[in-house]
Order: sequence, then structure tokens, then C-alpha cells
Amino acid sequence: MKKLAVAAVATISTYHGVADAAATPCMRCIRIRVGVPIVSRGPSPGIPDSQFTAIKLPNDRFRGFSANATTYAIDGAKPWEMSGNAVPVLRPAPPGGYGESGEWINHVERSGAGVLAWVHDETGDRPGQGLKSMSLATSKDDGLNWRRLGQIITGTEPLIPGKVTGEGDCSALDGGDGYYYAYCGRVRDHAHFVARAPVSTPGPGHWMKWFSGAWNEPGLGGKATGLSVKSSGLARWVTTGQTVGLGEVPGGIGLFLSSDHTTFTALPEPLLPNGPGSWNRPDPNEFSSYFGILDVANGSNQIADKWMVSYAYIQPNEGFGERYLVFRPVDVSISPTPVRPQIGVMLARWRNAAQRERWSTIAPVPTGTGYTFESQSGYLLTMADPAEASIEVEDCIKQQSGRNDHLLAHKGDCEPQGYQRLHRAGFVYVTPQANTQPLYQCYSEPDHSHFASNRSDCERQGKNEKLIGYDLIR
Repeated sequence: MKKLAVAAVATISTYHGVADAAATPCMRCIRIRVGVPIVSRGPSPGIPDSQFTAIKLPNDRFRGFSANATTYAIDGAKPWEMSGNAVPVLRPAPPGGYGESGEWINHVERSGAGVLAWVHDETGDRPGQGLKSMSLATSKDDGLNWRRLGQIITGTEPLIPGKVTGEGDCSALDGGDGYYYAYCGRVRDHAHFVARAPVSTPGPGHWMKWFSGAWNEPGLGGKATGLSVKSSGLARWVTTGQTVGLGEVPGGIGLFLSSDHTTFTALPEPLLPNGPGSWNRPDPNEFSSYFGILDVANGSNQIADKWMVSYAYIQPNEGFGERYLVFRPVDVSISPTPVRPQIGVMLARWRNAAQRERWSTIAPVPTGTGYTFESQSGYLLTMADPAEASIEVEDCIKQQSGRNDHLLAHKGDCEPQGYQRLHRAGFVYVTPQANTQPLYQCYSEPDHSHFASNRSDCERQGKNEKLIGYDLIR
């Protein structure tokens, strides 16, 4: 599949809402806390190669769908517990048809007695070099077998051998207003656009693209106005009725909101720190893509206030053969007044008993690496507080005598000590603030290992080397 990374936001449009004003919170009144990441699958050279999507089964278990040219179904007890066998359920179409080089299910919805799927199609000699489009498919057995209904979104370009063309990579959702919406990518100018169709008749020929302020262009071959942001994994926040999506902002991955399906604004603070990782692997930076948002309870993208953000993740210095499917819990609340800081990301501590080594990090820690979760150390800010002194901290590593020593340190302090920077961890306050606690850099002499602790005695596991700063308690 031709990778479609969320691009940096060039402009952020001015927020204006058309929903009920009482239900639409002020942008700075939204408080978010991101929890400890869960690595569900990997390392794998294949899936995930698309955004993750799931349905709840009649037995209260969940069926997730992920793809790499062929779409696979994976069952689990929870929407984020996707370690079961991956069963192929939708293979590339026969030669000569749309989707002949790959069929990626990007989203599923229950529709009547069946399940409806939005499918990213690629047509041509091989995946990643061909014509993109979107189609619908339907299933009567909860996604184990699919019947193609036909294409719903195509571009204006033809198939050009050896070149990527077309429109696809769509995130779909029920807008709660009688329409399905599909947010898609256009190859020729890297723009994102939106199309919609009635929930009652979503089949081919009923989709209309947003163009010049109206839903007036056909989904098949029509023109579309590019949106001012490029977001993926969109969802409907049922608490406010808004559409939310994830995309790149300065310093990380941001959360975008819209009350009219076409005009989006980013929260002032990033949801997750994210470095300049590249599709060209290996790369010294970590890499994340194919973001999605699921509801913790029902697994759909009709989300209340407890979310799971899903994405594909590659560790620093690793290639696409070592990709992981990761989930992060996200708790959201709305304050009657603006809050600061709005977003915090949990700093977790992991222990490798065999190596006698600890790792304090916000990053996903893959299973099978010997690390087990040990404790939580408070929330790091995702950007510097403009009103109070704060400092950036980084997650670094040094290999010595066949062992790793992970160090959480102020930005710029790692390299002089012989450590390699892995990624930005976040920010801490320089002085105590309301709802903060101290965070110390500790060192265990017997284990030759650094770790972070909120206690000045380092929990009697090592010596206190320095105060890193103050992070959020809750």
C-alpha cells in the first residue's frame, strides 16, 4: 500500500460552530490525559498497514480489521486486545478489476442486519504503484466474508503504470445527521477532502463531494475542495456532536475538531509528542502513522469520553519489518472554564528483570523484549507552558557491556554523557505548580541503570542524582 502519512498543517482555519452552542465546548476547556501505551501486535512486516477499525460481536467480544493488500480479521476480548490469529477475509480483486493489487478495509459500521465496509482499492501491477479509489463492501457474517458493492469515490486521473494516482485512504464515520462522511486523500496535490452520502442509501452513485461550499460534485470523478487540515482516523465525539481527527501539528500529533464537517481547528497543545520520523527506514527517529480513535466501551468511532487511539508504530532505528499495532487510552473531560495545561501524557516505568534494568518512558514498549510494567510516574506536558517556566526532557539510551541504560534527561544532556537520543518525552515544570509532583533522576549502582522516580529517596532502589522537574499528578 502506498503510505499516506499525515502531512504537516500549513494553516489552521478559524473555528466556527454550527452545532448547539451549549454542547460545543470552548477549545481551551477540553482536558485530556493520555495513558500508558498498549502494544497489541508485532513486530510484523505486514499489518498494520492501514488504520484499525472494529465491531462488537454478539458474544460481547470484538472483531478488528487491519490490512496489507489483503484485509485480515482479528478477534479479541477488548477492542485493543488484538493478539489473536489474523484471518484473511478480503483479498485483492481478480485481475483487471478495481482493487486488483490490494483491498484495505479502512472502516466498518453495522448497517441493519449486516456490516458495511469502506474499502481502499489499489489497481495496477502491484501495491503502491497504481490507481487509488474507494468502494463499499457488505458482510452478513460479521466480517468473515464480504460482497463488493462497487466504487463510491474516484479521482479524475487514469491509471498510469509505475505512478500513483487517484483518491483513497479514506476515514469514514456516521455524522449523526443522516449522512455518512468519508475524509479522503488525493494523490496529485496531497490534499484531503470530504464526501458524504445518506445513511439510508450509501451505495455507489449516492456520494457527493464538498466543492466550493456545497455538496455538489459526484463522488465518482467529481471535483473536491481541499480541506485546510490533513487528518486521519476521524470519529464522532457524541458528547458534543463534533467530528474529531488526528494530524500533524508543530511538536507532535494534534487533535482537530469540527462542528460543520468541513472546518477544523486544532487544540493548542499536541495530543502526543512525535519526532521527524521518516517512511524511509531505518531512521534514527521513531515513526507513527495510520492513527484512529475508538470508543473504549463499544469499539466504534462513535466515541464518548474514554477513547483508545490506535496507530502503527516503528521504534527508532528499525524498519517496516518491525512495525507494531499500538493503542493508547485517552480520558477526556470538559471544564466550565479554560484549563492549563490541557494535555498530559503518562510517564511509565518498565523493568527488565533479566537485564536488571529500568526504563522510564512515554513510548510503546513492545512485548517480548523482557520489559514488564512497573509503575506510573505522572503526566508530562506535550508542549512548554507559555505562562510558567518549563523544560523539555528526552528519552535516551546507552549500550554498555551488552546492556542498555535508559536515561530520562533534560534536552541536550544526553549526548555529552555518551547517550543516544531516542525521542522527545515531553516537558516538566521548573518549579512546583498546582497539581504537580517532583520527578527525580535516579541511578542504581548495582544494576548500572537509570530510572525516574517521584520520591527523593528513589524508592530505596538507587541514589538521587538530580531533580528533573515537576510533572502532573493527574
